[in-house]
Amino acid sequence: MRRQGKRRAVAPELSCAKPVMPGREIAVALLLMLADRDGWVRTEEAARRLGAPRSSLHRICRTLARTGLLDLSVRGSIALGPAVAALGASRDEMLRSEDERRLVTGRKPLARGHGASSALVRIPDCAHVVETARFRRTPKFRLGFSNASIDHAWRTALVHSVEYGAVRHESLVSSFSVRHAGLEAERQRRDIEALLASGVDGLILSAHESDPLVDVLNEAERLGVPTVIVDRGRPEILPHVAFVTCDDRMIGDITARWLAERLRGRGSLLLLPGLIEADPAHRRLEGARAVFARHPGLRILDVCWTGWLPERGREIVAAKLAKRSAPIDGVWCDSGLQAVGSLQAYLAAGLSGAIPPHTGGDLNLAYKLAIRHGVAQAAVDYPPAMGLRSVEVLLDALRGRSVPRRVEVPTEIVVTRGDATRSVRPDLWSDEHVRWDLPDDLILASGLGPSYDPRSFRVHYKGNRYNRSAADPVARLPHAGG
Repeated sequence: MRRQGKRRAVAPELSCAKPVMPGREIAVALLLMLADRDGWVRTEEAARRLGAPRSSLHRICRTLARTGLLDLSVRGSIALGPAVAALGASRDEMLRSEDERRLVTGRKPLARGHGASSALVRIPDCAHVVETARFRRTPKFRLGFSNASIDHAWRTALVHSVEYGAVRHESLVSSFSVRHAGLEAERQRRDIEALLASGVDGLILSAHESDPLVDVLNEAERLGVPTVIVDRGRPEILPHVAFVTCDDRMIGDITARWLAERLRGRGSLLLLPGLIEADPAHRRLEGARAVFARHPGLRILDVCWTGWLPERGREIVAAKLAKRSAPIDGVWCDSGLQAVGSLQAYLAAGLSGAIPPHTGGDLNLAYKLAIRHGVAQAAVDYPPAMGLRSVEVLLDALRGRSVPRRVEVPTEIVVTRGDATRSVRPDLWSDEHVRWDLPDDLILASGLGPSYDPRSFRVHYKGNRYNRSAADPVARLPHAGG
């Protein structure tokens, strides 16, 4: 009888063979790779990255190409096919149809009581009246606007609001000049010097940094040129007749209070404030931190400055999600500019339906995304309408009329429907506030009327070209607006 030799067993852990993914997993991984690489990849690179045999990959690609999901018409490459483009177009059409349905479908409006925005703190300077007889001049006036920057949608809306104010009161304004400092303190100081040298009668200032501007504003006062600060600036050190703003600390307080109550005082928070050099961002963060400090069950995971840039908000949150370390129970943003980036990061990670509560409004897209994806959201818009109001205050000062030392521009608390908390009751539901019929980059609370569209905004005043706003990239040339 012939003896059979024993087979030598090979321990699985010592095998060098690399496991091959099943065909369906290769297909899914390939489609995800193409989506991440603008829809195209070389066949050789795809095989290497997927660890799949070339024969298996070719078989899978041919199957997907027959359904239109892939395009193999270029030798040696794999591209997304027409069926994928059709799916994307269908999704876009679905979203447009849903937006239009929301636009025309009546929703029961919020029953307003005294208005939650009345919670904004009354600041003593609002009752302090400044006499301006020393600045009295005879109309018409030459006005100048020194703007900190034009680096995001809110800044554009502020410029539009200031320009609208100059045109609205054109019977009192002979010329209007706008200069953008590009977030450079020295450049802004030189801009103000140039405006004074050009003979402006009054100055509107949104300050990037306050300390370098003290001397030049003292010189403005010596020349009899009043300054109205709008939005940014430290009124405690800058010479000025009035500060037109909205209570930043209370914006931080209200949104943080809503988030704390929404989470019942427990959970981990990611804080995404705006521009680190900007005073409003610090005041809002101070207001929020003071609220969170009253809730020992809340833990702040990190504080990441975003510059009020959507792409920066997206990068930060995408990195946090990729680490998969501590869960994020709430995201506090002082504006919808970076909140949009955060929401987009969650969506890109496939977490639609599992996005934690967010704060931050202003931007139309912030409201659209929250409503579409069922995200609990609260916001207190920072109104660009303060630009228009700053022109009116400056014109009063130039006519010798008394003006308040501080002018608070009213705003509203906006919350997604059904997400009000014990102490934060909204003035508007988000679906009453959002504009489905207008662009994503629309900044709400501009004061420019319901038909205001930043992309088609045109304005005419002496000094600008072809009715283009000074916020228009084409118009941002040296001496734009004057």
